Amino acid sequence: MRLFTHVLTLAALVLAFAPAGATTHHVRNVRIGMVSAARATPQTPTLPVAAPTLSVFPNPGHGQIAVQLAAPHGHDYKFRLSNVLGREVRLLALRPELTVEALPLDVSNLPAGLYFYSLLVNDKVVSTNRLTLQ
Repeated sequence: MRLFTHVLTLAALVLAFAPAGATTHHVRNVRIGMVSAARATPQTPTLPVAAPTLSVFPNPGHGQIAVQLAAPHGHDYKFRLSNVLGREVRLLALRPELTVEALPLDVSNLPAGLYFYSLLVNDKVVSTNRLTLQ
């Protein structure tokens, strides 16, 4: 048991004195006698996956607005427009390859006021913003 305590202390020291410039680490097993301990080593940074972005313009708008989606392929994207009470007034399926330029959406039959539009990815809300209709 005492040897185990010393090995854990040694492992903690190795982790504490990792290179100062290294901010991202992964754990690599190092054998010390019969017991293994963790040691911090620099990890090659991974490139982030592009997050989907939804743009609606003009804002404020009336009559017709444009919906633009910049997102990677392979997911189910939807545009949801809700009134201030949270009631859904429009739901539109989006395809990234068709909304690169902008997809027109007729809102002329909606009353003026404040609305919220959300981007749904695989039926989960990932962003919500305000839209004012005049």
